[in-house]
Amino acid sequence: MTYSAIATVLHTTDPSNAALEAAISFARKHSVHLHVLCLGIDHTEAGYYYAGAQAFAIQQNFERAQGVAEEVQTIAKARLDGEDIKWDTQAMTVLPGGLTTLLSDTMRFFDLMFLRTPYQTESDDIDRQIFETCLFKAGAPVLIVPEGADINCAFERVMIAWDDGQQALASVRAARPLITQADLAEITIVDPAPHGPDRSDPGGRLAAYLARAGASADIVIMARTLPSVAAQLLQSATDRQMDLIVMGAYGHSPLREAILGGATRDMLRNAKVPILMAH
Repeated sequence: MTYSAIATVLHTTDPSNAALEAAISFARKHSVHLHVLCLGIDHTEAGYYYAGAQAFAIQQNFERAQGVAEEVQTIAKARLDGEDIKWDTQAMTVLPGGLTTLLSDTMRFFDLMFLRTPYQTESDDIDRQIFETCLFKAGAPVLIVPEGADINCAFERVMIAWDDGQQALASVRAARPLITQADLAEITIVDPAPHGPDRSDPGGRLAAYLARAGASADIVIMARTLPSVAAQLLQSATDRQMDLIVMGAYGHSPLREAILGGATRDMLRNAKVPILMAH
């Protein structure tokens, strides 16, 4: 298994974007094609305007969003020009209500998505929507890159946050080329379940699976000593100087996590290293 094409999504004119930088580094290291989707979000709310002004306002807002998409594409091309990688850009204008349809259709054709961290502020609804659509609708593995994180994409030390769930296994499969090439891979289990097929050998079946793929992974079992599993994993990743965390996304439905909170959301809010997720 190898990667052949990756993608990222830009929707602001901010030239500082850790996800784009990580995608460029990854494309160079793994000799893959990078697709950059440059979006202009048209925030028109039809019906908000009085009848005489509505057509004019809709056209004006569309042209403004189109201009943003073109400006974002210009910035992306300027950054990519001269890089020794294969790349292309695409500018598109879309209403927020059409963003899910657009991304779910286009992003399913890429092996890995590089995205900014969602959920960190109250004003990043577009980043949240991009993340959730790529992950749940397009079915694309997502690599979340926190601002300020190490972006050399060497990923020499990889932590696998393992709970024996289907989402975690999907993430491991998506990350297998990276795990195979890592100098150190650790299957990290917090408070393993006392019942289940792995109760006598937590993580053993996953270690065997990786061994068949040519990867060697150590198993680290720890009791939870911090308030949450997410806090425990993040602290361990920091203490052990991990370059990448691989974990499944959402143990419950997205709606339930949004209401109750959960390990996925806490990890994304507080991570200092990249996280690769699949569902």
